[in-house]
Amino acid sequence: MAIQNNKIVIIGAGLAGLFTALKLAPLKVILITSKKLGSGTSSQWAQAGIAAAVGKYDSVSSHLNDTVQVGGGIVDEKIAELVIKNGPERVNDLISLGVPFDVDENKELILRKEAAHEHNRIVSVRGDMTGKKIMEVLTRLVGKSHHIEVIEGQNAVELHQESSAVYGVTIQNMSKQTYIESNCVILATGGIGQLYKVTTNSKEALGDGVGMAARCGAVLSDMEFVQFHPTAFDIGVDPAPLATEALRGEGAKIINSSYENFMKGIHPEAELAPRDIVARAIFSEQKKGGQVYLDCRGDLGRRMINDFPTVYELCKNNDINPENDPIPISPAAHYHMGGISADEYGRTNIGGLYACGENACSGIHGANRLASNSLLEAIAFADIISEDIKDQINKYVSKAHNPKIVKVKSLEPNDLTTLRETMTKYVGVERDQTGLEKAFDTIHDMHFKYQKTGCDNNSLITSMLIIKSAIARKEQRGSHYRTDHPYQDNKLNSRSFITKEDLDL
Repeated sequence: MAIQNNKIVIIGAGLAGLFTALKLAPLKVILITSKKLGSGTSSQWAQAGIAAAVGKYDSVSSHLNDTVQVGGGIVDEKIAELVIKNGPERVNDLISLGVPFDVDENKELILRKEAAHEHNRIVSVRGDMTGKKIMEVLTRLVGKSHHIEVIEGQNAVELHQESSAVYGVTIQNMSKQTYIESNCVILATGGIGQLYKVTTNSKEALGDGVGMAARCGAVLSDMEFVQFHPTAFDIGVDPAPLATEALRGEGAKIINSSYENFMKGIHPEAELAPRDIVARAIFSEQKKGGQVYLDCRGDLGRRMINDFPTVYELCKNNDINPENDPIPISPAAHYHMGGISADEYGRTNIGGLYACGENACSGIHGANRLASNSLLEAIAFADIISEDIKDQINKYVSKAHNPKIVKVKSLEPNDLTTLRETMTKYVGVERDQTGLEKAFDTIHDMHFKYQKTGCDNNSLITSMLIIKSAIARKEQRGSHYRTDHPYQDNKLNSRSFITKEDLDL
């Protein structure tokens, strides 16, 4: 089956996909989502909020400085400044659309504090319901928008290009494949967290968009940088629920099995140190065989029912009374700083192919994302990309093609388990050469098992790109920690780039 209408195609229905679709009005858009619209995305689980320099004493320069300081020396400052300048106006866009951000009695935005931010600058909804409420508002608006056609229950599996320009995409469900002709495609497929055994990401976050783009010839950037959120609930649930960083901004402490507040001896900012430092400190405690907890006992625990209702409900459902009981936590794969290399317009090296949100890599995050800059990047680039497409759309001219037959297969359950265990063991919070090579060999063998049946799998390609990039960066930088090279190497003070061809498959 084929759809030949050359509309703009957006793959992914999280914040980046929905906001871009709305911003593209009145241009016609096809929105592809693997689940029912409004579900199956990591955006809806984003708790804390959006970082934006909207406070009286805040500034773009302060926000930029915080972003650069956390980013490990490789932030693209031009892109970061572009996104940060964009933030306040995009927050106002969301307010005008009906997102109920928290305000005080004077109707002024309540701004919260998070790790490594100089100022309170996180706009949120009820402390920890930001993503949920934004997605509810945008999902409703997309459902009512006549310029957007939504196709649910379909996975994009293949991008088609000729002469380095995209001309279509193949989608599939359990029963059929459909080819959609389009010379303008926006990838907004989200992250890669489900490549790991413990993750905060939704079940759909398997890196398919990145792998699909790589197989199409796209350049990837900074693939080695995977951020582990330090305070996911350690209660055996997949995905691991998040205990928002805003709790630490409100005074929650991190303690070990002996109830010692060990972060005080590790970093001057203690619990509010950059995420990579906190995650490694917790990981070190776990290696000693102990449990680690987030301690909200007392007043914060009492206030949680009103100020952090999502976390409170999670506690309640797991027999934890946060007023009296510390919350068991563990680092969990949370956000991928790397992805499809995109410029200041969101364009990739493939003509007509854009990348927005977590599957994109513009360079704003460097080696370690500043808290709540992810939703900021998504809404900023949604606006930037939609404006660029409106300017460029007449250049994306359709012509007849005969797309190749696609054979892309999902991972068998046992293979997915092996992949996730391998990535967690060898490509996690800490890495070394021997482990990375073992991981690459294991996943490489799995890739060839599928190739022998004439099939590709996008998750395996993405995993190998992450590992290959991690092998190449022989240093410690941001979220990438090599125990065999535990110091930063100034000779590697630059972003990394890789293509599928570099895997030598």
